[in-house]
Amino acid sequence: MSFLRMLAVGGIFLAACAGWALLGTTTLMRANDYSTNLEGDVKKLWGGPIVQEAPELTVKAPGSEQLRRIMPVENKINVALDLDYRQRGLIWYPTFVCDFDGTYRIENPEEVAQKVHLRFKFPADKGTYSDFVFTIDGAGVSTPVDPAQGLNEIIEVPAKGKRAFRIAYKTRGLGEWRYAPAAGNNQVRGLDLNVATNFRQVDYPDGSLSPTTAAAPAGDGQGMKIAWQVGQLLTTQDVGVIMPGRINPGPLSARITYFAPVCLLFFFVLIAAISIVCKVSIHPMHYFFVAAGFFAFHLLFAYLVDHLPVHAAFAVAAVTAVLMVTLYLAAALGKSFPWKVAAAGQIFYLVLFTYSFFLKGMTGLTVTVGAILTLGALMKVTAGINWFEFFKWSKRAPANVPAARVIGQP
Repeated sequence: MSFLRMLAVGGIFLAACAGWALLGTTTLMRANDYSTNLEGDVKKLWGGPIVQEAPELTVKAPGSEQLRRIMPVENKINVALDLDYRQRGLIWYPTFVCDFDGTYRIENPEEVAQKVHLRFKFPADKGTYSDFVFTIDGAGVSTPVDPAQGLNEIIEVPAKGKRAFRIAYKTRGLGEWRYAPAAGNNQVRGLDLNVATNFRQVDYPDGSLSPTTAAAPAGDGQGMKIAWQVGQLLTTQDVGVIMPGRINPGPLSARITYFAPVCLLFFFVLIAAISIVCKVSIHPMHYFFVAAGFFAFHLLFAYLVDHLPVHAAFAVAAVTAVLMVTLYLAAALGKSFPWKVAAAGQIFYLVLFTYSFFLKGMTGLTVTVGAILTLGALMKVTAGINWFEFFKWSKRAPANVPAARVIGQP
């Protein structure tokens, strides 16, 4: 291979890299535009992340107008999180329905009755809350409730007595759910908080309190049961669950496009090795059309994800690109070219390398293993090549360098 031919192939590779950079940037901008324009609409319909504060309980100190905080002796809370993804443009949003049901017991250790002021803040001022329930000792309480102001009620607790109140509702949220201590009171007694999900990939917000147990219930094929059970707790940490994200076609397509030069570089090396070992003359224009076939995969995938599920779009783009490149090489270079090896190489470097982006944390390992296997194969098949003769660095090869061996001959 002459220096000018190598230079031409390098120019083709750089031109393909520039095309992929432009396509990746365009795809990422499209995804960001969709996200910016549509996320507000999603929040209007489903709300944002849910942060439910514990109820705030205060009583008047004896003989004064000063309020002091008290805390429930038991906090029995059951929450069900029903994840339901919504797609807008190129982005999947992890929306969910939250079914909150909290029962709190308060005690009066004093010799006189106490009037406890209960204030319960809803997660969002403009949120929508269905199936709202407020009871005291099991009896329903009819009281006006403004989500913006929260629930405000006076509960009279007899001397040495106790009362229990229950608050329940359903609402919708996006991304994550949290339960936070009441403002100004970071002590919790008798916490028994149970969260049931309809998904297994449970994660927790940074800085939140770790659960005491988290397991899939027997007989349930998809959900999780997560519990925080503590007798006495003094903490500023929230309790929370993050909804698992789904593969977003737009950002995924952009990452795959930016990675494309790595796939093409490996394939160019494979084609060059075939030309050396099998003594097949491959013109730079052949490299150009191979690069165009690789680019067609990313271009087709970037725009199919608008209309097809991401895996279906990937399959259509992969089959199209492999057929284009393989049939072209077989037709252009004839029977002397091992097109089956080229097809296997394209499946390995383009399809397998690219699909590793669907598997979290596997891309780097896949490329590393692929690079090592490629290096080993190249070292084996080119071990008998006289590189002095091939690159024509001198008119006469050194006497101690064996002549080039033709594959298939002894």
